[in-house]
This record gives sequence, C-alpha cells and structure tokens, in this order.
Amino acid sequence: MRLIFSFDTEDYVTPEAWDAQKWWAGQLAARGVRGSFQCVGELARRLKAHGRQDVIDALAKHEIGYHGNLHSVPPIHPVAIDAISLAEGIEWVLRREAPGFASVVETFGRVPVSAAMNGDSWTPAGFLAMASLGMNVYAGGGSALMPSRWYCGMLVAHYNLCFESYYGEDDAAEKTFRDDFGKIAATVPDDGALIVFTHPTRLVTSQFWDKPFYRGASHPIETLPPAPLLPDARIQKLKSRVQRLLDWMLARPGVRTSDMATWYAEQASPRPLSALLACCGLKPGEAGRLPLRESTDLDPALSVFFDSFEYRWSIMPRGFSARNLMKQARALAWTSGPPRL
Repeated sequence: MRLIFSFDTEDYVTPEAWDAQKWWAGQLAARGVRGSFQCVGELARRLKAHGRQDVIDALAKHEIGYHGNLHSVPPIHPVAIDAISLAEGIEWVLRREAPGFASVVETFGRVPVSAAMNGDSWTPAGFLAMASLGMNVYAGGGSALMPSRWYCGMLVAHYNLCFESYYGEDDAAEKTFRDDFGKIAATVPDDGALIVFTHPTRLVTSQFWDKPFYRGASHPIETLPPAPLLPDARIQKLKSRVQRLLDWMLARPGVRTSDMATWYAEQASPRPLSALLACCGLKPGEAGRLPLRESTDLDPALSVFFDSFEYRWSIMPRGFSARNLMKQARALAWTSGPPRL
C-alpha cells in the first residue's frame, strides 16, 4: 500500500510554526521518507525575508506543492467566482494565485507538483487553473472527498487521516490513531494511496493562525498576531507521540512510502488537462472553453456528491451556498471519465 505524508504548510505569522515545519521535514528525512509540503506563497516570501533559509532548505529536500498565495485572506475562490463564467473564473484564479505560485517556484526552484487549495474552497475553475500551471494532483479536503479519481484534468488525492485530530491529552489517542489507520488501510485499492496529513503549525499552537478571518472577516496581513502557543511540555509530548506513530506506520507490513508525483506517474490511465483539451479540439490556455454538459452516464456516487456538497470551511461567510458553482461542477463531471468527444 502506498503511504503519502502531506503537510498544509501555511502559517506565515507564527515564527514557532516555521520551526515546526522544519521539525516535520527533518523527522521524515531522518527516516528516509519524502513528504509532500503544500506551501503558501506568503509563507515562502516571509521565510526569505526573515532569513529562514534553514527552513527552506529542510522543506526543499521533499516534494513541494502549492497551497495558495495568501491562504485565508478574503475573498475566497468560491465566493469570488460563484456568479461568473468558467472562463472568467479561471482568469480570476490565475490573477489571484500568480504571485504566490511565482514565489513558491522562485523559493524552491521548481514547479509545484500538487495543488491543495485552502480548506474546502475547491472550484472547477480552481482545478483547471492549477492544471494549466502544470500541477497534476489536487490534494486536500472538500473536492478530495469526490468519489472519483480524476476531475478537470487532475488526479484527486483524498486526505484520509489527520495527525492533529489525535493530539488530545488523553494517551488513548495514540491507540485510536492506529485503529483508524488500520481500518482505512483495509479499504485502499492496490492503485490507491493512504494519505496522512497535518498542519505543521498545530504541533505548537493551540488554535489556527487564521482565526481572525473566520466567516469572511478581513484584516491586513501585516497586523495579524501570531497564533497562541502550546506549553513546551505539551509540545514535547506531542513530538514523542508523532515519532512513535511514524515508526509504527513505516514498520507495517506491505507499506511503501510514496509522494504525489510518483503516485501520479504510476496511474495506468491518466486524464490530464492536455487530453481533455485535445479531445475537444482546444489549445493550451483554452480550458475556459471546455463544454459544460450533462453526463448521461454519471456515476451515481458522483451525482450524490454534487447534490449534497456544502462548503464548511470556517473562513466561508455564513449562508454562502454556491449553487451556481455546483451546477458548473456537475456540468464538468464528464472530465472524471475517459476523455472523449
């Protein structure tokens, strides 16, 4: 079974979170494991500005993904593009994300492999924009719960297990993690992957750094306070727990570690954006012209997903429903199947 470790590497206001990012990268490297670090553009800029080349170097030993330019700063993708066309949405996402994408490429010297948009703020335009920039895997929550391996030219990677969900003070959390890991592992197909993820910042903080943005509130990023820290003794206890769980997972029979790029390369029937464009007689850069059409043979599970999906990320404004986006998403469900006219 493939085992992938992914990290939403986002907290750009808490210096101790940068140390946590370095710690995670070091723990994997010490075990010969290549992780996948989904990096925010503003974080890359601040690491450079604050002289934290040590953190950059530690992350650079691993696979680099993209986690947005400013992360939680409004407007969030779905809110901004719900009422516009697919082509206009792609253009908006590219304008919004170009600075962050450029910062990540400049900082790490390579194009990110994957895109993990913030929270559950996926959109069809976001998929197509990220694919247009050369990323092949869409990782994370929300859309990654989609019961499909492919969508809008990207491999859909579902985060299966969240490390920080097992950071409770009760030591029984460690056993619960092992039990849950075993249950999920039993369901992973031979060509699938079990993805364990975390936010490195939560190893050292008692709440998310972006709480000031909850429910769409707006604040200048220059004035954001650092996230409150956990006591040192608590942090050390969590680090020991993580180390034990890492060693336990890596020692399990049949487990082989991988990363997003390797998993993508091993796909027997990839459905990249280039194939979707070609089957529709379109050129690179024309993803906004992909046809929106009803799928007569839509997988029932996929139909249920589109009918029932609701954005739940705490950054979303209250009452936001994105009905237009879900109609658009359903009309692109044909991209989950083999490319054809």
